[in-house]
Amino acid sequence: MARRHCERRRNSGAMRTMTRRKFVRLAGSAFVLANIPFAALAESAPGGRAARYGGITPNSDFYITSYASTPRVDVRSWKFRIKGLVAHPLELSYEAIRAMPPVREMLTLECIGNPPGGDSIGNAEWVGVALRPILDRARIDRRAEYVVMRGADGYATGLPVDELMRKENFLPYMMNGVALPPDHGYPLRIFIPGKYGMKQPKWLTELEFVDHQFLGYWERRGWSNSAWRKPNSGFFTPKAGRSGFFSFLSVAAEVKGPVDIVGWSLAGPSGIKRVEISTDAGTSWNQAEIIENRSPYVWTVWKYRFAPKATGNYLVKVRATDGNGVVQPSEDPRTGSGASAQARLPLVVTSV
Repeated sequence: MARRHCERRRNSGAMRTMTRRKFVRLAGSAFVLANIPFAALAESAPGGRAARYGGITPNSDFYITSYASTPRVDVRSWKFRIKGLVAHPLELSYEAIRAMPPVREMLTLECIGNPPGGDSIGNAEWVGVALRPILDRARIDRRAEYVVMRGADGYATGLPVDELMRKENFLPYMMNGVALPPDHGYPLRIFIPGKYGMKQPKWLTELEFVDHQFLGYWERRGWSNSAWRKPNSGFFTPKAGRSGFFSFLSVAAEVKGPVDIVGWSLAGPSGIKRVEISTDAGTSWNQAEIIENRSPYVWTVWKYRFAPKATGNYLVKVRATDGNGVVQPSEDPRTGSGASAQARLPLVVTSV
């Protein structure tokens, strides 16, 4: 079976498939790769016009990143197993998991191949069960150092046991009010908040505890084994367009001044502390207004009122600072650990 990673689908049914490395390489050639707008507009949200951005991403618009094709899972025979170095191996049915006390969380997911300003990111409300109580039932052996997480598509990745035991981790079975769509992991997936999506397998079938480090499919190909999310940012509005045949290149957005620039920022468990905007290609910086910053695991929405004094071309850049004081750099070498360079938005101001 051909191995695919970045698999993008939208309402139109169009699909384009590429490897993670090709996706990142193309993204590096453009100021802004994403031109498909986030359809997550929370119209009733308080806080004015800017608050309409950054809400829930509809399931049909949520990005899809997959190791292979979507497996067909028969929930009647499917089981979730915990095995290996545990005192009490477990085998749980879908019905048994759904009968457990539910956990409801809003969580933003991001692909490790998402470039600065990219659209391989989405935010949803998830319902599932807390993982820690299930692990306590299994009683993990002290010899266990790693857990191997496997999915029905054949994908596997590893995690140190102490990271798996975090209270934030859970097993979702619903997405935005419905059972997980097939492309998003039905019947069960795992969330390790603060990590990139490659460490949160879909179509989860088992957790196996072992006494050694386990490197998964992408890790063996040079991608980060820790996969903690780095600070990243992007723009909701204005949005750059595409340049015809060279669709991966951006075309400056035409605006009339003054204009509200609205976007998102996201980091790891330390969250977002500050967001700054430059309208002169990074020569000077001004602090953006934080519209919403509800959790380290949900994208921060920010706004900046740009009031240019003259018409013409401008290059807007954004940089976020996380809770540990790490600031997005101007450039970030592609090393397989996620992209953190400052996103760029070219603007043409037609009137002031």
